[in-house]
Amino acid sequence: MISIGQLKGSIYKESYFSECTGTLTVNNEDKETHGVLSYVEMHSNGKFISLDNKILKGGADIYQKEDRERGRISYRRDCDGLCLLEVDGRNILLVIEVKSGFNEVKGKGFEQLVASYVKVRSILQSIEGYNPDEYEEIGLLVSYPPTGSFTMPATSIIGAKMAMISQSPLDGTNNTNIQTLKANGEVMLDLHAYNVNACHVNPALYNRTLHVKHVAVTDQVNSEVIDLDSYL
Repeated sequence: MISIGQLKGSIYKESYFSECTGTLTVNNEDKETHGVLSYVEMHSNGKFISLDNKILKGGADIYQKEDRERGRISYRRDCDGLCLLEVDGRNILLVIEVKSGFNEVKGKGFEQLVASYVKVRSILQSIEGYNPDEYEEIGLLVSYPPTGSFTMPATSIIGAKMAMISQSPLDGTNNTNIQTLKANGEVMLDLHAYNVNACHVNPALYNRTLHVKHVAVTDQVNSEVIDLDSYL
């Protein structure tokens, strides 16, 4: 596993990288506008190297906007948490998004994970000492349970507005993936279904599939402690 020293000594700001053992806190950046689930504490028997998501946000303006008619996501999207975890002899790259309602997972969560995964892989692979073949790669979506709060639009007006939005191939892909995630607690995202290849991203910078798992927290809590190892 790449060391914290190698990361801090790279071309990126030292402040983007930090090391901790036992607990990683991930904040929901949408908490002020969307919800009640403000943050989660992830507990593990392993060692975390956390990457501040500012490493993704800082260059957001260089990316094209989304083109949903053509089924292309926007790489201006980012996620709430990024980390490398060393636990029980395993090295894992984790891309984490915290949502309040399960519907938000379908609306934005998958696309945020895909965009963030591709970008963080390109960043890490630019640093000497990072070998992607040494890492498992997992996306985590944390939210209230599928039957919990914010599962359906709050009013008929919102439902009518959603029905008026023209459908994109991305919507079909998201709908299929959300049903699998709801039924199984996990889903394998096909990145080509999100048109990563159509954006001419170098294939060496990502794997075609990303294993995504759902972590359901207690409905309507403001924060939650999660036994991360049990989901890995």
